[in-house]
This record gives sequence, C-alpha cells and structure tokens, in this order.
Amino acid sequence: MKRSGIAIVAATAALAIAVFCSAARSQNSPANDWTANHFPVAFEQFFPIKSGEGDFIAVRVHRSRLNDLREYSIVFENAQDPNSLRAIFREAQRSSLYQQLSALHAANPSASYDRLKSAIKVGDWTLTPGRCPAVASQFKAFQDVQFVRPRDEDEPGENPVLYEFNESLAGGGSVLEYMENRALPRWTRATHDALEACIASGGAAAK
Repeated sequence: MKRSGIAIVAATAALAIAVFCSAARSQNSPANDWTANHFPVAFEQFFPIKSGEGDFIAVRVHRSRLNDLREYSIVFENAQDPNSLRAIFREAQRSSLYQQLSALHAANPSASYDRLKSAIKVGDWTLTPGRCPAVASQFKAFQDVQFVRPRDEDEPGENPVLYEFNESLAGGGSVLEYMENRALPRWTRATHDALEACIASGGAAAK
C-alpha cells in the first residue's frame, strides 16, 4: 500500500499496553516487577512521540521482554517547511533505559521512581539539514515508504523489537510494527544509523 502523503492509519494504544503488560508478566521477582511497572512511564517521559513542533513524524524503538536494546526515538519536527525541518534524536546511553531502571532500583530499593529518574542517562540531539543532510534525505525517504497494515497472521519473534510510529500529517495516525523485514522498521534502522553518523561527526547540537 503506497502511503498517501505520510499518513499512518492504524490504532496502537491497546496493542502497546498489551505488550507492556506481557513484558511485566514475564518478570518473576519483586525487583523485576518494579522495573516492568515503571518502564512504560519512563519510556513515555524520555522518548515522547505524541507531539512535536509544527507538523511531525515520530518513531520510538525498544525490545520486548529482553529489554537489552538501547531504546531510541526519532522525531522530525516542522515537517511542513523544508527550511525549518529538524530531527530530534534520543537514545539511552551505555545501557538500555530498562536496564538502567533495574540497576538504580537494585541499588536503592526504597527510592521512588521520581527520585531515581534524574540518574537515567538518555542522549538528546537536535539535527538540521544544514549540518546533517541525512535529515532531509531520510525525511524524503519516509514519504516513499510502502506501508503494510498489521495482519492477524503476523508472528513476531520470541523477543521482538517494537517500532511505535506516530505522525500529525494528513489527518494523523499511529501504528505499532514488529515485523523486522517491513518498510517502516527498515527505514527506522537506516535513519538511526544515518543520524548517529552525523552525531559522531559533530553534525548535531546536544541538549
């Protein structure tokens, strides 16, 4: 299915909640329960994709159950104006957000999440086409993505990587994708690598 503009047209909230709950049930110890219960809140706070400046497209990524993948998000803001387009790239540092939460709780079990969250390490960079040409090229590539609706027969791997998309253009919409070989996950991985290369070469402003 060719994208109309860059609209994504599938509901994701219920599926996302189901995935988080499934991950929580897979934990056995009280410490793991604490981490699993607080991870959705932390993920939302450190990797927001529900809004952006101007028109936006956004994606965030994490691995279910294993939680070993360093979570990241990419938000293209001001998508309606090539002269104002920019990308906000965030990624957990050194270890995944989930692993950081678990380690912080293990070190101080009586501390609340609100007290511990200041110690969480997540990088935050702003990239513009002028300093990072990949911003414009990957935004253009997104408009040509062939979107496939999730199907009942889709079977994710044992510990799938989850790609949660949200956008405000052409009426807005969201989707949760977990089939690695599909176009949206492929575009996300390519964009991650391209923006990471810009950051490594000094083409981004860190917050």
